[in-house]
Amino acid sequence: MKKALLALILISAITVIACGGKKTYTAKTKGYGGEITVELTSAKNKITAVKITGDKETPGIGEKAVKELPAAILKAQSFDVDAVAGATITSTAVKKAVKDAMQQAGLIASANPCDGVAGSITLESINKYLNESGDMGEGSIANIVAVIPIAHINGPREEHDFYAFVNFKYKARNFIKYQVTYLSCTCRSAEVNYWSTAYVELTLPKSGNPEDAEIKYLSFDKDAEGHYLAGFWGDSNPTPAGATYEDFKREYIPFFVGKNYKYLKTLSTTDDIAPEDYSAGAGRSSYKVDSFTGSSVSTNNMIRMLNALFEYHITDDFFTKQ
Repeated sequence: MKKALLALILISAITVIACGGKKTYTAKTKGYGGEITVELTSAKNKITAVKITGDKETPGIGEKAVKELPAAILKAQSFDVDAVAGATITSTAVKKAVKDAMQQAGLIASANPCDGVAGSITLESINKYLNESGDMGEGSIANIVAVIPIAHINGPREEHDFYAFVNFKYKARNFIKYQVTYLSCTCRSAEVNYWSTAYVELTLPKSGNPEDAEIKYLSFDKDAEGHYLAGFWGDSNPTPAGATYEDFKREYIPFFVGKNYKYLKTLSTTDDIAPEDYSAGAGRSSYKVDSFTGSSVSTNNMIRMLNALFEYHITDDFFTKQ
């Protein structure tokens, strides 16, 4: 009996050594045609094998992703690999399941920002969670989102720590498109303190210097091509001082187009805008920044929103990987 027990122990030990501590983790998700199953094997903090099953994916299209992605994932040691052309939905589903399996294996951290010790939640962990817990962000089918800090200022010039929400980010060849939603006016009751949404395009300068990044386009209604309603003017129209949204659209909003981050971060309120700078440019000689003095909540918080967005913009890997 003792000999048999000893033999069993030896066999178990040999099996563990032979397997090298390998363990397989399974994750399932919905693909284009049906359920996709990923079996991921890992050892010594590395992916050693990936098996994908998705018998109901479209022949020649989704089926191609099922066949080709395991090798790419194994080579990259990551779920975030290029989608197979023409099979975006299947590719996204596979990557989502692989990410799940990698989290089970401890190869990547859990997306839950509440994991760990109390008080460890940060905006970085929240934004990471928002983009990794759902089908959003890099390697997925929806745009990146983010919560960003903004230093709100009210009419009496009292500052408060607020947050704005980047609900759209799309990187083009040499600029990034954004939608950012923020609360500008707080002078009315909460039932009508609607949030404004700005559509903004910020450049990716050839120099790679964050201070050279410029405002390429700014709107609170249509996008640059005029195809989509990408923004929303949530402030008073007119403001208590009588400035209408059309006044802002004709005069104040265009002032910021072409301005770079080096200049913009010198502004805190309209008081920091030099009158000669405001009147510079074709057709602007008659414009005076003082005409918006009584509309300080709208004007000043537009500056704060742009600065907050620039601070987020320069965290893009275009700048951080220079």
